[in-house]
Amino acid sequence: MTAIWLSRIMKIIMNFNGKIIMLFFMARKFQSQNNRSRSSCVPARTFQSGIDCSEAFHVPVRVVMLSLVFILIATTLFTGCSITQQPSYINSTETNEALKVLQQIKSINKEIKTCKGSGWITIADTQQTTKFRMAWAASFPDKIRLTLLSAGHPVETILADGKTVTFISHTGKHNTKKVNSKNPSLKEVVSIPVKMQDILSIFAGRVPVGKFDIATIAQVTDSAQSTDTMLILKKRWNGESQNIVIGPQNKILGFSLIDEHRKLIHSVFNQQYKNFDSFSIPAKVKVRDNEGRAIDFEITSYQPNIQIRPDMFVLTESR
Repeated sequence: MTAIWLSRIMKIIMNFNGKIIMLFFMARKFQSQNNRSRSSCVPARTFQSGIDCSEAFHVPVRVVMLSLVFILIATTLFTGCSITQQPSYINSTETNEALKVLQQIKSINKEIKTCKGSGWITIADTQQTTKFRMAWAASFPDKIRLTLLSAGHPVETILADGKTVTFISHTGKHNTKKVNSKNPSLKEVVSIPVKMQDILSIFAGRVPVGKFDIATIAQVTDSAQSTDTMLILKKRWNGESQNIVIGPQNKILGFSLIDEHRKLIHSVFNQQYKNFDSFSIPAKVKVRDNEGRAIDFEITSYQPNIQIRPDMFVLTESR
């Protein structure tokens, strides 16, 4: 953490060289005025406290300079958010092209407002692999009822109503748990640190685009020697990045989240697409983390824009 703060201070000093030079001239001007004030003071005259008038008004220029620089750095540190809100890269040609790609990504399946479906989900860690049937109903962007079943019997239900997320065990494995967040981590249920929005995005056939400060694009070559486009969205403050790979016909091949140490948080691979009505949906999706844990989704049925009762996302005694 100390290294991050030191790095940020150095960047601030480099970015504000001009301001520091300006402060130097302000300090020189201050000293010049200070000298004139000293000359107007009667020599050898002292205040009742015994302090010489000329000494009382003398402030070295280096003290003024250091004070002003400190104020500049401190102000910038504690208003750092305003810097990231006005990024300097926004006018670059590369960034403009990256933002065009981003808009294309955001437009994918944006016409899907609700959906129902079923399929299979496989949860694996270093100890065991468990496969469940899954059934869900979702209303985008933040409501879903997802139930995992074994031998036709419900095992676990995740219920999101747009404000809270409730975890329900039908086998008594844990007590019903309600989280006052619309996008909590699901690590306790599926082992991997994915969030509720990640699951919703899979069922919507979209990419959960996070907040970012820097947008760039790169060309990458896959194992089949075909060239794909990678959109890189990076946060300045903590160094985290989201890399999204776009293949032919603007299909999302996958995306990954990387932390500030360039360590993988988790990655998502869209292995197979299917057409449901007029929408192309990833039917086989693999989620991985850096510790060998995985979730596999296989969608076998999908009904987009179907009417869903609002009480589907409300926890009741019978559900």
